[in-house]
Amino acid sequence: MKFTHRSGQRPLDGFTIKRGVGQGGFGEVYFAVSDAGKEVALKLLHRHQDAELRGIAHCLNLKHPHLVHLYDLRTDDRGAKWVVMEYVFGESLAQWINRYPTGLPADLVREWFTAIGRGVAYLHENGVVHRDLKPANIFVENGHLKIGDYGLSRRISLSQGGELTQGVGTPHYMAPEIKSGNYTQSIDIYACGVMLYEMLTGNPPFEGETPMEVLIKHLTDTPDLGKVPEPYKAVVARALEKDPAARHPTMRDFVRAVEEVGTAAASRPPATLPVGLLRTAVPVAPPPGVAGLAAPDPGPLPVARVPPVATPSRRFASGPIPVGLRDWLTQRLGSMALAPVVAGLCTAPFILFGTPQPWSLLGRMTLLATALSWGALAVARTPRDTPASGWARRFQMLFVGLFVGGLAFWLDGWAAPRGGAAVETGRDLMIGSWARVSPELFSTATRYTLYYGLAVAACPWWGMTDRRRKERFKFGRVVLAGMASGVLLFLWPWEHASAALGVAPLVIAAVTVQVVSPWAPPPPAPRPQAARGPARRQRQYA
Repeated sequence: MKFTHRSGQRPLDGFTIKRGVGQGGFGEVYFAVSDAGKEVALKLLHRHQDAELRGIAHCLNLKHPHLVHLYDLRTDDRGAKWVVMEYVFGESLAQWINRYPTGLPADLVREWFTAIGRGVAYLHENGVVHRDLKPANIFVENGHLKIGDYGLSRRISLSQGGELTQGVGTPHYMAPEIKSGNYTQSIDIYACGVMLYEMLTGNPPFEGETPMEVLIKHLTDTPDLGKVPEPYKAVVARALEKDPAARHPTMRDFVRAVEEVGTAAASRPPATLPVGLLRTAVPVAPPPGVAGLAAPDPGPLPVARVPPVATPSRRFASGPIPVGLRDWLTQRLGSMALAPVVAGLCTAPFILFGTPQPWSLLGRMTLLATALSWGALAVARTPRDTPASGWARRFQMLFVGLFVGGLAFWLDGWAAPRGGAAVETGRDLMIGSWARVSPELFSTATRYTLYYGLAVAACPWWGMTDRRRKERFKFGRVVLAGMASGVLLFLWPWEHASAALGVAPLVIAAVTVQVVSPWAPPPPAPRPQAARGPARRQRQYA
């Protein structure tokens, strides 16, 4: 993908381009940093500048938690038009849908579609129709969704338009009536219905080899709702009606229907609380009430009296997001490939600041730390990351430690059991007719394996490999690994023990595992926003 500008250039005064992000029919998008250090996205307009600028002007002063914020419109020295806007770190909803070919988890669909719907409803209540809603224009940052790309947005109108009036948007998400030029909120409701269908099933309702074939299907065909989960069929069918008047009256009505279906399907009311009281646990934000555009809403019901229902295994936008098997394998294999490098670098302090150590000892330390890191990365976390007790995880890591102990036993030069007859004293342990084990060999091997098994099981490796940990690296976990192995080494009746091979591999592995494990930083705490009067407060947080 070739961009007009390269990293380090300053085509727009006050901003330095870092890299190109993407290209589309209207222009190019760059990731840039202002002279004050503000990270932004810069969009260079190429085609249909007047239409793009008109659409952006409609949304320039709109602010909502689920909309990409627009900062400014600028012109460079060559007369090119630029849009300065918020840069969202994360993937698009389209990428998330591709990761789940049979549909996103139902709870995730409910949370994310509700966020999308509230952002779209805010646009409608301010007299703007987006006209290009699709998963590629929805961005996910730490589970928080934002709607972007306002280039095709227009004022809500029933009149025939001018430039780009007909055939706008993406065919898979275009309402049947859009060819007439009627820019009402119904076309966004239809596009959101298509997105909801795709989020639930993994595919849009209509496919075709050409854009025209897809458009004809939107005009004539009835969507196949066989793949849609039963609770959502009626909601999706209404949103995809050919007649705009038969769809949900407003986007808030659409959102409310999805919330009610999703909440009913996700959980049943506990017997200890009245059903009427539990209904207040699903707040519905009221619209600011733009005349003629949105139906009146009684407002949110109080929720302070209802204790939250904990669902630790099914948290999404407000907590853990599931990772597919393919992504889990990719992350783990990449981490395992990087582990030997980090473990090798961690031996540098022993060379630079410690007493001279033989290279063979440093090599054994690195190998043991690498083997332990691989075991922790492979065992400590599962693809679905289902909750497990601490004892179950310690039991799993015990077997990893036993294996590492056997490896340490072999690396220290102890011979494996050999064939032959027992010595005359008869003290050797015979294993069938093919091997014999001396008492000294058996005792030493047992001490090696049990020491490493217990020392490894004492450390919280699952916390070090959790990609949603609060911090990527915690020095306290390294200290804990050193203390657990050091105390056990001090108490262990083992004359062959040494700090270099007893403590150092666990300490190095604790550093390595945290450095190479995938990490998704937690979402920032919401910033309080100033409000002028109750109406403005409702519009800000709707």
